[in-house]
Amino acid sequence: MVTWEAIEDLGVLPTRVWLSRPKLEDENAVNQEKWEPLRKGDCFTLNKQTKPYHPVLIENGRATADAENGIISANFVARSPREMVSCTWFVVKEERNDKHTSDIKPLLEPMPIEHSERVENLYQRAIYAASTYGDGIEPILKETLGLDDKYYIQVRQERSHYVMRKIPQNVISRSLQGSFKLQRGYGSYISEGEQEEDMLGPLNHVVFVVHGIGEAWFSKDKASSMVEQMDQLRLSFQKRQIADWKQKCEAAKKKLQPPPDPPNRVEFLPILWYHKVHNKSSAMTKSLMSVTLNTIPALRSIANDVVLDVLLYMTPNYCHAVLNSVTDEIFSVKGKIEKTFPNFSKKGKFSLIGHSLGSVICWDLLSLKKNSMRDGDNEHGVHIVASKTASNASNIAFIEETSSDEGETFCANAVNENGGGAWGPLLPKALERVLPFEPDFTMFMGSPIGLFLSLRGAHAVFDAIRDAHSQKPLISPFTLPTGAVYNIFSPSDPVAYRLEPLLLKYGTKNFPDPLYLTRLGGGVRGHVKVMQYVDGVIGRLWSKKSVNDKEEAVDENASLNFPLGGHTTRLDYQLQPGFIENEYLSAVKAHSTYFQNTDIIDFVIDVTGREGRIVIDLTID
Repeated sequence: MVTWEAIEDLGVLPTRVWLSRPKLEDENAVNQEKWEPLRKGDCFTLNKQTKPYHPVLIENGRATADAENGIISANFVARSPREMVSCTWFVVKEERNDKHTSDIKPLLEPMPIEHSERVENLYQRAIYAASTYGDGIEPILKETLGLDDKYYIQVRQERSHYVMRKIPQNVISRSLQGSFKLQRGYGSYISEGEQEEDMLGPLNHVVFVVHGIGEAWFSKDKASSMVEQMDQLRLSFQKRQIADWKQKCEAAKKKLQPPPDPPNRVEFLPILWYHKVHNKSSAMTKSLMSVTLNTIPALRSIANDVVLDVLLYMTPNYCHAVLNSVTDEIFSVKGKIEKTFPNFSKKGKFSLIGHSLGSVICWDLLSLKKNSMRDGDNEHGVHIVASKTASNASNIAFIEETSSDEGETFCANAVNENGGGAWGPLLPKALERVLPFEPDFTMFMGSPIGLFLSLRGAHAVFDAIRDAHSQKPLISPFTLPTGAVYNIFSPSDPVAYRLEPLLLKYGTKNFPDPLYLTRLGGGVRGHVKVMQYVDGVIGRLWSKKSVNDKEEAVDENASLNFPLGGHTTRLDYQLQPGFIENEYLSAVKAHSTYFQNTDIIDFVIDVTGREGRIVIDLTID
């Protein structure tokens, strides 16, 4: 019995498959990018549409598909548009290994829909002719279907199979490149992340991720690396979410309990600010380029693109531009989220993650929001206000005590009238607006905040506030408007600094060790326990103190509490080292691999999964 080859769609009528690829800016250029199928659920949604096509939300609201104009646009991130097509027949260009299954898969090129319809008509005629109701397929095998002046289509019998072929009209081209097999339907495929995301509940948490130094260097001549990192973080996060949920389901099954609800979806959205505050035509950029030496251009490019951001951020005008840009972007993306998910504002949460210099930006935004809160909402009863005489204040802070009917109020001379402070930025003028929400949590990764606060003279301010408190507590002298604060770093990261020592009295030594980052309720790995035991033994052997030592040590039995952001009691968390790890070699990549770290992903799963499932609708104009 003769069968058909490359017929993946066995339906009586073929199902349209929708595909996309990056759109070139130059419309006259030949696009060599590979077409990738959209998620099956998105194809189903698009196929339900009737002409004229209306824009459709796809990828769980992250993008909008405009089938009429053949464009897919990202909704929340700065990403180049994609072009989209639909078809039912494909040209098989070549075969290669599938990255998901390791099976041999064809590389498919979609045929234009009008060509697909003509090929489908020929295929249906051949099917009928070969059936018991037809007159035989031999006349069909002799037919040719001209597509254009370059190719024609023909049904051929090859051994025990019938196959549709696309054949060059030119004899020379035919002898050089041969013919191409046609395939009906795309066949089985897996869109990365679709299965996991379909198992999750609706979106209930949005995490804004503010990038740090070097974004210009990483994003040269390609899509923004931060956007790509957030895509990969979301995929890894969801896979571990589902794996964690399945374990809980198995545990519930053994206890004869009902399975828990699936976890809700979490979005990680990058907040990109570099290109909004840098302009190649600006006087500063031109001046910088004029003084840059022509030697070792690769290294000097790193210096200009990476180190320069830190130096510029310490200048008031540039700092103001960055904070304004980040705030505007957060307002914009937040508005798009609430427009796409109308019910999100009722139950959804927003949080912040800052990486590298981005963590300093997040700190400063929270500091400015704190200063804008009239009653301060400070659980320790100490409020920070702007000094009216400190518009040109030094970075070295000192405290002036004043009286108030509401309690003790302190003015730090490093706090200027535009909202900055000894722990926040010194700005030339006030920001137009502050953060539009109080983050559920704020997470700093590879953060130099400790360095910036030290340079701003914050330690002296914190001590003065603490000393004025009636109980003189061993706690944070103030809080930030966020539900929780975590300062996470790799011990090998040369850019990372601690925060907790700044919140202890100046002169304190034997600071509490940072905690190891673990799952909530979990412990450290075995080799880390051994390291802790050895370090403890050595520490006790060398911990004898001189009677003349006037520095104070933290009482090892004291209950340390650093409620800098609501309910968290500790701030500094270090990543667990590997079994075999050289800190100098690890330093090369430590600062750039936080978003791939599974311990961090698991920790964020715990932090964002504190509440149950909610229901949120999607909408589009």
